[in-house]
Amino acid sequence: MSPAFLVAIAALIAGLSVVPATLGQDFTPTVQQVYVKIYNEVQNMGSTPVPLSETGVMEFNYPLEDPTQRIERVEARFNGVNVSYAIYGGDEPYIRVIPTGSWTNLTPGTKVDAWVVYVVRVDTLSRFESIIDFSDAYITGNTSRLEEKSQPIVLNSTLEEYVSATSGWNYTNPLIQLLLRYVLSIADPSKPVDLVRTVVEYVDSNIAYSIRTPPREPWETLLFMEGDCDDQSNLLVTVLRGLGIPSYQEYGMVYLSSDFRLETAGDNGMLNITMVGGGGHAWAVAFLPPWGWVRIDTVFGIKGNWLSHIVSIPYYNYPTVVMGRSRGEAGQVEWLSFERQIARAKLKYVILYEVSVV
Repeated sequence: MSPAFLVAIAALIAGLSVVPATLGQDFTPTVQQVYVKIYNEVQNMGSTPVPLSETGVMEFNYPLEDPTQRIERVEARFNGVNVSYAIYGGDEPYIRVIPTGSWTNLTPGTKVDAWVVYVVRVDTLSRFESIIDFSDAYITGNTSRLEEKSQPIVLNSTLEEYVSATSGWNYTNPLIQLLLRYVLSIADPSKPVDLVRTVVEYVDSNIAYSIRTPPREPWETLLFMEGDCDDQSNLLVTVLRGLGIPSYQEYGMVYLSSDFRLETAGDNGMLNITMVGGGGHAWAVAFLPPWGWVRIDTVFGIKGNWLSHIVSIPYYNYPTVVMGRSRGEAGQVEWLSFERQIARAKLKYVILYEVSVV
């Protein structure tokens, strides 16, 4: 993965801090077109030229395509001019804008901008139908059928990578180990859904929502008992992996309401992010037989009701465009690389996320 791509991913992760407010419009799961614009601007505040390819300004996350979402239109610009682009696939696909002219370096005092627009068809109805058992339990308040249907996890060569410890999802940390012992003391280890319930209830009851840049390590979230969407989802993934439940982090763009606006600044004013209409968000994904991969989001939902953190979350109910899946490592690891680059090269970034329903 190139240094520039690390910047593109880290820039998105910086926006994974959607305020857990009441959503501005009631949606019924259906098929909708979502407009997503991502704008990057970078200025060289240092005294030496920086290769344009190393700034990340021309690279953007590219929406995933799967049975629940399809890309219908793409547009790219560089310094205000329509340009061509190249698309690269994988779990975290990205698009590279191809600049016009002979741009190679960003000289001191110079700034450039690039942006992309996506129109994505999102099928929230199909997503919601995949968790109908959880919805029934949520409505009736009776979880006995979920517990009866829950099956033990049998790891195969594919699933094993989703339970491994990594530097970012390190469940060998002593604080995480204490939480794991607590969960196993009150949950039925033979029923993954019961383990998930216990973990979600713990995070729901004890971790307060709090934005911070850069993201926290999972043990820090546990130590300070606070964190935003990427912090909480990384904590969930870490603990679930430590319990032998395959899991990973997913992130994307969520539409909230037409009047939503959030501005954040970090790195001593060198990183400025604005979100309009919605913005970046992250959540956890856990493998629960027989249902398969289930999304869990402790930022959205009703306090004290663990099922609401599945059935009431944006992924299953609202226009949410999935931009990527972190399966091999937590996002904060790449974020730290981005911060070091900002400090070393003295690059000032302005990033805009705009989301609306077409």
